[in-house]
Amino acid sequence: RIASRTVAMRHRARARLIARAAFVAMCAFAAASVAFAAARAGDGTTTTRALSSRKLLATASSTPLWTYGIIPFVAAAVGWGTNVLALRMTFFPLEFFPQCLAFAQVRGQPFGVLGGWQGIIPSKAGEMAGILVELMTKKLINVKEIFSYIDSKKISSIMRDEMTEVTEEMFETVMTREAQTFWETLPTPVKEQMIQQAIKQSSGLLEHIILDLKENIYEVLDLRSMVVNLALSNKDKVVKMFREVGAKEFTFIERSGIYFGFIFGLMQMVVFYFTDKHAPSSGIWLLPLFGFMVGYLTNWVALKVIFSPIEPKVVCGFKMHGVFMRRQVEVSAEFARLNSEHFCNAENLWTEMMHGTYKAEFEALVRRNADMFFEKTMGSSMKKIVLTVVGEETYMRIKNDIVDMMYEAIPRCVPVTYDYQDEALQIQPTVRDRMSKLPGKDFERVLHPVFEQDEIKLIVVGGILGALTGVAQYYIAFAA
Repeated sequence: RIASRTVAMRHRARARLIARAAFVAMCAFAAASVAFAAARAGDGTTTTRALSSRKLLATASSTPLWTYGIIPFVAAAVGWGTNVLALRMTFFPLEFFPQCLAFAQVRGQPFGVLGGWQGIIPSKAGEMAGILVELMTKKLINVKEIFSYIDSKKISSIMRDEMTEVTEEMFETVMTREAQTFWETLPTPVKEQMIQQAIKQSSGLLEHIILDLKENIYEVLDLRSMVVNLALSNKDKVVKMFREVGAKEFTFIERSGIYFGFIFGLMQMVVFYFTDKHAPSSGIWLLPLFGFMVGYLTNWVALKVIFSPIEPKVVCGFKMHGVFMRRQVEVSAEFARLNSEHFCNAENLWTEMMHGTYKAEFEALVRRNADMFFEKTMGSSMKKIVLTVVGEETYMRIKNDIVDMMYEAIPRCVPVTYDYQDEALQIQPTVRDRMSKLPGKDFERVLHPVFEQDEIKLIVVGGILGALTGVAQYYIAFAA
């Protein structure tokens, strides 16, 4: 797994390097073209030919300066729009769209070979959930430790009423079905004594089950499988969790597009003004190129500023720290709350044990404790009497039926303890406190995986949209 992850990281790094090299090459090509066009502008014949084939509004005599002045504002709009779209593409749609092309979706990717898109987080919900589980189990919580906080006697006390009802119903049903004559001929005080003994022993049964769970929790609970399956079946909750944890960062991304776009637009305005005056034939590709640069750079800068630098640094007297990184305490509290609300809570933990990966192991644990419960309830003297009257085969049938009913009663009785367990397990305060103290490089992994694997796609999409806006801007404002 480590080897495959290392290879994947190398591929992603190579893809980023190629994309950035392509971007630099485009910029170099643009600069060379501007210089070439300016040089040719000195040739009167060339200039005359260019202007005769295309009349330009942006001439010294006809183009008002305010026309150039709109360039920074358009760039700001491009920066904002591409960043907003990038975030929308990160979270939505929850399922592949259009559905008719879902068969062609690349496995584990948000896009399809025939087109279409699924939000990055929904398309990688299971993978991202696995990353968070790895972070939690290695850095934040010890499953055996948190289960050690549960008081088995308290659980037994909370479940007493439910187990009393189940035990009475169970003995009456099984004994009537398997040994009706024997059961009906027993004196009422003897029946009641057996049932009361069973009820008393049922408290001990629950205590033993909880103690057994605490001791063997890794054999009956697969936390990774639980969280991954919950994420895959509840993509909306995964999206909600990331959006709420990073709400301020995502707002920053949207607004930063305006600021950075406007700054880049000022540079674009100056360059385009002089190019349009001295080499007007080059203007047709200059605005689209700058549009691409604005869309590309606003997305790239926004993502960089959120997570970098990981640790606080002082540069020229200013303290620099990633926007997300400086909110570690606040983010930790929000993450812990949402994690407990949607994923790591008592209800989900018990559902995983009863129906998940280690269902058979959990069932075996309950059955061996229920078997001991039955033997203690019967006692040696009553066991001899029952064996003598009904025979060993019937006795074993009674025992197996009661063990079956005890196992089947667990899902019905355990939910009344969820509130207590959520409080006792202390998952939320534990995750909150330990996450707030994580080193920066570990804390960064809470949100950065949302963008890391596919950030180059979002950045390039921003660049393409910026280029298209540049084409539209050129033909609307400067070309006739």
